[in-house]
Amino acid sequence: TGDASNTGDASNTGDATNNSQLHSTPTPRYLNTPLRVFLTTATVNAVAIGLVVAKSLPLKGPAIPLLCLYVGLQFSLPHYLFTLSLPSSHSPLSSELLLPSLSALTSYAHSRLFPYGSYGILPYTQYGVLPVLQLASIGGVWMIEVFMSYLPTCLALAYKESLSDPLGGLSRVGLSRLKRAALVLAAVMTYGGARQRWGTWEGADRATGVGTVRVAGVWLRNTMVVREQLLRHHLGKVMDGREGPGEEEGDWEGGGWGEVRRWAEEDIEVLRGEVEREARAGAKIVMTPELALVTFGGKGVPKDDRLSTENVLETLAGIAADNGVHLGVGIGYNSPFEKVPNLSKFTETVLEKDDGMMGVESNRFVLISPLGVPKPSFDEALNGPQPHPNVALNYIKYNPVPIIEGPFAVPGNATIPVASVPLPSPTRVGAAVCFDMEHPWHISQLGPFTDVILNPSYDWPGLNPYHARITAFRAVEVGSNVFHHCQAGTTAAYDYLGNQVGLGDFFAPQGGE
Repeated sequence: TGDASNTGDASNTGDATNNSQLHSTPTPRYLNTPLRVFLTTATVNAVAIGLVVAKSLPLKGPAIPLLCLYVGLQFSLPHYLFTLSLPSSHSPLSSELLLPSLSALTSYAHSRLFPYGSYGILPYTQYGVLPVLQLASIGGVWMIEVFMSYLPTCLALAYKESLSDPLGGLSRVGLSRLKRAALVLAAVMTYGGARQRWGTWEGADRATGVGTVRVAGVWLRNTMVVREQLLRHHLGKVMDGREGPGEEEGDWEGGGWGEVRRWAEEDIEVLRGEVEREARAGAKIVMTPELALVTFGGKGVPKDDRLSTENVLETLAGIAADNGVHLGVGIGYNSPFEKVPNLSKFTETVLEKDDGMMGVESNRFVLISPLGVPKPSFDEALNGPQPHPNVALNYIKYNPVPIIEGPFAVPGNATIPVASVPLPSPTRVGAAVCFDMEHPWHISQLGPFTDVILNPSYDWPGLNPYHARITAFRAVEVGSNVFHHCQAGTTAAYDYLGNQVGLGDFFAPQGGE
């Protein structure tokens, strides 16, 4: 007991023990293991994304795997940050809210930076789960992301804490986590179910005196062949290897543009017949998809051409007046022989357009009234100059699709105009065109002011039906009814609670319902 050597040995033993403890600290493993897991899961995510959505993106070559890898990293990033931040989170509640907060922030930042907006974010997987969709009425799709992340976080943390118990049982903290998760799940389902039950028109207190409006979506015969020719004109052979209708002013009278003009004029007459049929069936609004019709103007195009903007709008106003309906037309105003200004080097390289790009287009949705619209009622600050006395709404697409549309598109309306339309009772109608719907911050401005959002679109099979389903989330977010009418895709009507009230399919033999 008094042996100095023993004391010294004990001291040395203690030092060795301390050194052993210092050397066995988990810090290096803690820093490295999450990083390996992060990179592994990001790679798995990227492969899965490539298998699911690569065909839906208008890209070729190495751009596809690079984009998929970026999205895979974005999906995995919140979990990596959560693992790094968890030790600094002291209270159980803060640790539970950490991952949901990181997920929502990362998803929002991604949607603002990603060239394709919010397309492909996780909340869209909840389409059809109507109680969960109602969360979008509180905090948009980001609130759905918080909910989706909160439940598995509670389960994972409770399981992790049970591993530290020698008996493998739940700790008091772990049990509290599971109770909170159950409470949140019950609250979300109760809120969503109550909103569906008492917010719908059927049986709702405010249903008395609330009318409905019949909207018909029609497809035209030549829209796709006209669009293919115009894209060849804009993008060149990189589109599909075939020549466009011609880039010189003198080509307007040639065979290529003559064929385009013939198709476009034929579609105006097809539209006349479709409007007559739908008006007889009781439609109050007859609507075409995005870019269903075209007009032409500018240098190289005669001012009195039958497809000039003035002549086409005059014809469409006559069709609306003859049938007593409001006519909503997705229409492209084209200046085919005007050179696109300020084409970026990136676009020149990708599209192999060293000599620049010809053809400028304004992608519009025009709502034409059967009656004249007084100029004081037409908000020219938002709509621009009234192009015809019967035009009630004149919206230019604000978010053109990158690469395949963005370079040659005329800038659109940052603020979306809304028109009060007698259908027969006054109805506030707004519009958004196709890819605008992937930008919730753009559509959110319609919430307090709009009863119906008309959404003409143009898809391709790889997007079908995912793009149509996104509009259900916008409907719940802004509290408006949405009619999404699509060329080469799914047409769907949703009420403000996300209920599907109409469905059509461009590829169906009879065009759906």
